[in-house]
Formats: sequence, structure tokens, C-alpha cells
Amino acid sequence: MSRNVQILYVTFARDLDWLRFSLESIRKYGKGFGGITIVVPTVDVDKFLQFERYSTKECPILIKNFLEYPGKGFVHHLAMKCYADVFCPNATHVLHMDPDCLFCAPFTPDDYFMDGKPVLVIESYELLNRYFKERAFWKIGVDEALGIDAKFETMCRHPAVHHIDTYSGVRSRVEKIHVTSFTDYYLKGKNSFPQTRSEFPVLGAFAIEFMGDKYYFHDCSPEREARLSEVMTNRELKIGHPDNKLVQFWSYNGAGSALPEIRKILQ
Repeated sequence: MSRNVQILYVTFARDLDWLRFSLESIRKYGKGFGGITIVVPTVDVDKFLQFERYSTKECPILIKNFLEYPGKGFVHHLAMKCYADVFCPNATHVLHMDPDCLFCAPFTPDDYFMDGKPVLVIESYELLNRYFKERAFWKIGVDEALGIDAKFETMCRHPAVHHIDTYSGVRSRVEKIHVTSFTDYYLKGKNSFPQTRSEFPVLGAFAIEFMGDKYYFHDCSPEREARLSEVMTNRELKIGHPDNKLVQFWSYNGAGSALPEIRKILQ
């Protein structure tokens, strides 16, 4: 089967302006993707239909929706990302994007693969527990969801790329362990920070535990520990990570404050 990598956003009306800039960055720099799917709450669909005009024959853009559960928006969005195979049924792999991220250099799917497999950047929980406890707490929810003892944190690199079979595997395991539907399990989680549910730490831990032959794992722990003084000084440094080819902003601040940098990226 030939590789078909598609891009997935799960977002909502507040990030409309961010999404416009993010899509423009894909149009400027991206090649080789089989489509872009934008998943939004049903009440927001009309606001997002405008983005279908960015479609090309090679890379169509589709707007899809879900009925968001009241008061559980955050964890419901996390759950929807774990249905990427349903939203992108023709994909072999899915690249996850957030609206407040812009690509800043030419990129293709090949930039996120090694030896024909998606690269999953991982970092040991043992290292995080010693130096970065604020990230180690994800392990509790991962272990509970999957019934495992996860050794690595896997929400290390954005964008993340996953094999299409990972999503159904995660949902099936969660449903078997907790004897409830996958979405119901997520909706029962705490919606405010720190959430008791997660998407990428769970998807990545499942990939390590059950789908090792489908991924190329890049353990950034040794290099980060070797350069610990730099990382401790600036915890946002991507030491030990492959080039992401994107810039990550913070949507909470609004796109207006970032316009000068955004214009430089898109000019």
C-alpha cells in the first residue's frame, strides 16, 4: 500500500484566525500530503466552511463535525483526535496540527519519517521525574487508560505523526479495560488543568507497547540529559529533537500580538 499522509486539525471557533494563518503556511511550504481534515463542534461548522476554498486536487480540505458535550470541551477534543482514522478514512498515517502552529520551511511527509516509518520522539519518565515533574504527571492517566506501566512520555514533538491502525487499537484497549465506550471514558475525565485524560501520551504509549514495528522511535533522553544545564535554563529548547519545521505560538494570547512574526513566516 502506498503511503497517504493526511493532516488533521481538531479545533473550534475561538481559533479561527489562527487556523487561517496555519493553513496559509501549509499552502506556502507543504507538499505531498493527501488531504487536510478540520474537525470542529457542530455549532461552529458554518464559520469554517470558508477554508474549503484552500482545497487543491492533490490536497482537498474537508470540514467535519462532532456534537460537543457541554462543559467537557477540552477532553472531548482530546477524544476526537483519537478518531483520526474515522475522520481520515483513506489515510495510512495522520499528521496532527494545531491552529496556533505555523510551518516555517518547506516540508513533506518525508521530514517526519525514517526508514519508511513515522518518527515518534520519546523521553523517559525516569528523566522527567528527576528534572521535569510538571510533564511526568501524564503517566498516571496513561497507565490508567491503557493498563500498562509506561516508560516513556511521547508528547515531545509537534507535529506528531501516527500510523492509522494506532487509533482503533487505542480505542479498543480502553473500551476493553474500562468496559465503556471510548468517548464516554474521556468525557468522565477532569476537563480543567491538569486533565486526567490525554491524547498524544496515550497514542504514543500504545505505539511503543503494541505497535513497535510500525514506528521509528527517537529517544531524546540521552542528549537532553547530557545538555541538562541548557534545558534547565530554557525548558522550551528542543534539544535532542529532529527539526520540526514549524513555529508554535500560544493561542490564548490571540493572533494579533504575533502578527509581526506571522507575517515574516508567510511573506
